[in-house]
Amino acid sequence: MKGYLVLENGEVFEGERIGYEKDTCLEVVFNTSMAGYLKVFTDPSYASQGVVMTYPLIGNYGVIPDDMESKKVWVSAVFIHELAETASNFRKVKDLNDYLIENEVPGLKGINTRKLTKILRNNGTMRGKITSSVEGKEKIVKEIKEYKPINLVRNGFK
Repeated sequence: MKGYLVLENGEVFEGERIGYEKDTCLEVVFNTSMAGYLKVFTDPSYASQGVVMTYPLIGNYGVIPDDMESKKVWVSAVFIHELAETASNFRKVKDLNDYLIENEVPGLKGINTRKLTKILRNNGTMRGKITSSVEGKEKIVKEIKEYKPINLVRNGFK
């Protein structure tokens, strides 16, 4: 199923939905790690953010609980170029997509992560929305601009 990431500047990235299917506004950031996607997704410093993974293939070793930073997924969404169809580590307990669904984390695969990362690198962190439709894009952009990221330091990690 198609999905979209709409940025506050009106830029649209089309991809295919992965993970849990829900539309949500979030702050979009990127991560350049070549390994350790589980550490990123479970790191509290990424709380309530949508993370663009710049490494082109994510999910190749599945989900390994010993490789997590915490017991909770903190990211609000993930954006990747390619999702590995089969996880090939003997320690895996499940595939990444199943883990994202179980933890209600939406995502997109097949997007141009290089272009998206360049936009974020040049403009800084941006607000965005992961959505199933870009009909009424002006209304979506207005909603994104009204979104206020959660101040986790003031409000506490919950």
